[in-house]
Amino acid sequence: MRIIIILIVFLFSNVVSSQEIGFINNGKHTLKLLKLNDKYALTYSDINSTESKVVENTFHFAFKESIYSILMDGFKNKKSHQIILKTGNDTIIKFQYNIIDGERLVKIMQNNLLLNTFGSSSFFKKDEIEKLFGNSFKG
Repeated sequence: MRIIIILIVFLFSNVVSSQEIGFINNGKHTLKLLKLNDKYALTYSDINSTESKVVENTFHFAFKESIYSILMDGFKNKKSHQIILKTGNDTIIKFQYNIIDGERLVKIMQNNLLLNTFGSSSFFKKDEIEKLFGNSFKG
């Protein structure tokens, strides 16, 4: 009985605690900013998700200020373009900026080289990204 109690306590003590910092809903698709202990994560629903099977992709980073700055700087460019980041030995993130109906939008694309998988979010507006990160970064 003691062993079972010790195992239960051990399992619960190793659970990663996460805190949702921001959340945006774009029709059927979502984008979440999470704090996981000393790191951050962006989690988005894949555009290839269906109502019966929602696929969420996540990538991790150390400083939310850095990702926010990269995302916001991308909106300053007047042309469609990509910003490419390598977040680990096996993950490449692309922020794809397009101008659709006169509005600049960003889409997140993710390649996991180890698993040979690809994911993509829907497009998000600048004000949605600002809402996701909260008012702490607005200047």
